[in-house]
Amino acid sequence: MNQVLFGFLKKELTQMLRNPVMVFALLFMPIVQSFLFSYAITNEPKNISIAIDAEPKDYMMNKILNRALASKWFVVAKPSVGDSFYAVQNGIADVVIIAPSDGLTHSFLRDNGELQVLINASNVIKAQSVSGYINAIVTEVILNEMCKNITAKNPVNLHFCNRILFNPEMDTKIFIVPAIMVMIIMSTVLSLVCIAITKEKEVGTIETLISAPIKKHHIMLGKILPYIGIACFNMICILLIGMLIFHVPFRGSIAQFSIAFAIFCFSISMLAVFLSTLCKTQQQAMLLIMMVLFLAMMLSGSMFPVENMPDILKFFANINPLTHYTFLVRNIMLKGGSWNYFTEHITPMIIFGVVATIAGIKKFKQTL
Repeated sequence: MNQVLFGFLKKELTQMLRNPVMVFALLFMPIVQSFLFSYAITNEPKNISIAIDAEPKDYMMNKILNRALASKWFVVAKPSVGDSFYAVQNGIADVVIIAPSDGLTHSFLRDNGELQVLINASNVIKAQSVSGYINAIVTEVILNEMCKNITAKNPVNLHFCNRILFNPEMDTKIFIVPAIMVMIIMSTVLSLVCIAITKEKEVGTIETLISAPIKKHHIMLGKILPYIGIACFNMICILLIGMLIFHVPFRGSIAQFSIAFAIFCFSISMLAVFLSTLCKTQQQAMLLIMMVLFLAMMLSGSMFPVENMPDILKFFANINPLTHYTFLVRNIMLKGGSWNYFTEHITPMIIFGVVATIAGIKKFKQTL
């Protein structure tokens, strides 16, 4: 009895270790998950891009900027050719502090004026923290200056105005619904296309299809388009539910939204074709899909800010098509979208799709 049991255990272990996908899933994925969740992935805002709209010689505005940078929460935003609203809309800055018309230093000494803060609230969790950080920093700088300058009056008339842009109510549903939509689109296309092609290989009918008197791209399109259609149906349903029930706005262009969907589906379909060449059975395909989906979602910015990640993970996040599609969908739906921002994020998706197509076709021919 013990010999029979030992024989079965030896057989299962040998069969498992022959499968590199299974070995990676069982032995290395727990390590990857522990690393991501305990070190790399955090909701605590870091590297918040901040910009100052003031004269260069405004002493107090410079003090606020220096104090923000010294806190290690903020980094200086890239220079913008547009106004402050444009910088927030296009993701150049997460927060912009706008001085009064005659400068914060003059307004502070005269006990009047308004300090305005624009905060990007498309990421609700991040916006709540940013608002608290900025309020604390500005209050600290003003109190310090009051202690230094005994001629300054109590600045009761120096108003501090936060403008929460793109989600004034700080509603988490507006932040979550676009993320859910992009993740469902990716999981639908990736899993169904990869499993469909792997199934043909497993039952031995892929050679029959290739030798049939039809063109190769017809086979590929026949395996991809039906599942893109399913993903499109899911996307429309989630979009309508989000808009009608959860009141998620759609401020952007239908053309931008449709082009982004088509290019994202193209890149994910080609990734699925490549992954199918690495699998011999549907079981292997499902394991590989689970690993790829987990890593893609964790590194996409859907749930955790990309700027919080270490540099090595930022690199993988920036080549992840789900990252760029998530940014695009949120920008189009919540901010109205801009073609500069659209081009910035659609280009990496196209490059990823082309590379995946070349790699998938080359690997597919080698595995026949």
